[in-house]
Amino acid sequence: MRQRVINYTGLKAAILTMSFIQMATNAAASILADIAAEFPDAAVTEIQYLMTFPNLIMVGASVLAARLAVRISKRTLAAAGLILAAAAGIFAFCFHSNLLILYVWAGMLGMGAGIVVPMANSLISDYFEGSERDVMLGYQTGAANAGSMVMTYVGGVLAAAAWYMDYLVYLLALPGLLLTLLFVPKKNIKEENSPGKAKVKITLGRNDLGFCIVAAVYMLLFYLGPTNIALLLREKQIGNTMTAGTASALILLGGVTMGMCFGKLAEKIGRHTITLGFFFLSAGCLMICLREQLLFIYLGCVLIGTSNPLIMPQCMGGVVNEDKQRSTMMMSIVFAVANLGTFFAPGLTAVARTVMGTDTAASRFAFAWIVTGCLTVLSAVMVQWNKTAAKK
Repeated sequence: MRQRVINYTGLKAAILTMSFIQMATNAAASILADIAAEFPDAAVTEIQYLMTFPNLIMVGASVLAARLAVRISKRTLAAAGLILAAAAGIFAFCFHSNLLILYVWAGMLGMGAGIVVPMANSLISDYFEGSERDVMLGYQTGAANAGSMVMTYVGGVLAAAAWYMDYLVYLLALPGLLLTLLFVPKKNIKEENSPGKAKVKITLGRNDLGFCIVAAVYMLLFYLGPTNIALLLREKQIGNTMTAGTASALILLGGVTMGMCFGKLAEKIGRHTITLGFFFLSAGCLMICLREQLLFIYLGCVLIGTSNPLIMPQCMGGVVNEDKQRSTMMMSIVFAVANLGTFFAPGLTAVARTVMGTDTAASRFAFAWIVTGCLTVLSAVMVQWNKTAAKK
């Protein structure tokens, strides 16, 4: 039952603003080429992993946060995560003399986001139901893309003066911190409705496992875009750091736009949103590797971005049920495996090199186009097969 004392408008604002840091690692996309120039002895994959290393930390942090939420209020956990994210930006701006210290601050960012995002998803599961929940999950993914878009674009502008100024964009966590403290209930919904602290029992069903696999594979392929777009533009000698920042921001703009539409689209086509997401990702990668003009690269970036809100909210919503504690844990598991896929995205560089026979950024997009094209067909077949099996 909803409590009248809760300001639902404020709660929605808090959930959306705290979600700004979900994809904060994308802010580094526009400066990867600059970091590579700053540390010329480092391998390309070492530079790329700097962007996805926070996602590895998110894996453990998100599962830990879900377990802590049984005893600690989600408001407290979300606030702590937002403080860590903001602190990571300040420290990276002040101390950036070697690659190792940058990894330390990246880990701090990952810890913060790994705590915050499961709380945002869990609050949606706790206080919203049915189509309203789907709408909020779409908005939440859109907000994550919006926050990352602002960080990426502003970061690209700041990096034109000095690459390490890009890290100051993590201060975007502060508005979320303020609204979290103002509007998120001090006690978890379970504590309000029952005094006991039941243990969370997790059994991973076939559907749950399927959504986890989809989330991991999708993020593995999706992040080939953000981790390679700046390298591709430099490779083609197109534009500068601000151009790379704009391209990365357009990936996120696509996510913001589609995030606003997810709820209504999911009502009409259901789990075919996953199929559509893989199709847009494939089309975007094809456009980028096929044409070298900046306009087509920008359009490809937008298409890549639209895939995110089509797939991730469906995976998150698919594991939710009436058990609030189990839903919190399951959404955290989906988020964790998705971030595990994100972390390993730079590792696909070696796979793409072997398959394509060349080690260029363009060839990585071509590789992603081939794989995601196959996954589009596979997804369509699997969704239809599940529908047919459910009728029997």
